[in-house]
Amino acid sequence: MKVGIVEHIDSMHSLPGHQKCGVPHGHTYKVEVTMDGPVTNGMVIDFDILKRETRAILKTFDHVNLNTILQYPSCENMCAEIHKNLKERIGSNGEHKLSIRIWEGDGKWAEITE
Repeated sequence: MKVGIVEHIDSMHSLPGHQKCGVPHGHTYKVEVTMDGPVTNGMVIDFDILKRETRAILKTFDHVNLNTILQYPSCENMCAEIHKNLKERIGSNGEHKLSIRIWEGDGKWAEITE
């Protein structure tokens, strides 16, 4: 079964060497966090835990220049970093898969599942 939450953050970045995105600009990112796995004691994961740990990580990315956090702050790299950090915080027993999908505005997203 899958369960998930949605959060939003606002950040700015620039992508060095990119023709259009090489200048500083901002986005409102929608961050979808999904946990897929067996239901134990009536839950895949407690929503409160998932929200708390996700928000703790996203605090680092909200209202900042992403170039100060990531070497190349593409949507893909941001997605991978958030996934890595969240997986470390909530742990994994091998039965659950964690997915992160980040929307960079409307119509553009990156996703990682492991």
